[in-house]
Amino acid sequence: MAEARERSRSQPVQERAVMTRDRILQAATEVITQEGVSSLTLDKVAARAGVSKGGFLYHFGSKDALIIGLLNQVMGVLDHELNVLSEGIDSREGAFALAYLDYVREPTQAATDTAVSILAAAAVDDDLLDSTRATFRRWQDRLRNDDGISDVEALLARIVGDGLWLIDLFGLAPPNAEERRKVLDLVSDMIADH
Repeated sequence: MAEARERSRSQPVQERAVMTRDRILQAATEVITQEGVSSLTLDKVAARAGVSKGGFLYHFGSKDALIIGLLNQVMGVLDHELNVLSEGIDSREGAFALAYLDYVREPTQAATDTAVSILAAAAVDDDLLDSTRATFRRWQDRLRNDDGISDVEALLARIVGDGLWLIDLFGLAPPNAEERRKVLDLVSDMIADH
């Protein structure tokens, strides 16, 4: 116990603050995932994160600020993953579109966390989605303007990627693995052959 306290004191204040903030965001995601959006309360999240309500309010001054924090965190992770995927694609033209499609080849935890956060924000206040809308607009602009493919191909990649993500999220009659692969391969081949 004393050793843990000593390690905590030796960490810079800013690093401890980031760790606490991350714990709060993780706790909020767990509450939403396990108990539903209606159970998302400041007290519940603070208790799960192991911080006082005052500590919670230091990092997130309100429930809205918490939800925006969740959205920004998971959208940042998703943006990073898309960038890594696109950098690993040999083709210069259509690399981001192909990454967008590759991202949904297999469901990932980041996609689930993103969805949980977006749904929580939408349930509380539609205006909280403004930063998420801006991210999707930036991705759409990147697909249309920077990826070297036609607007129709860019939109198709986005519709297929977003559609599969929503199908997975809500279990909306998901395609089997072969059907999924064939659809993604068809659109990917069309973009790669551009």
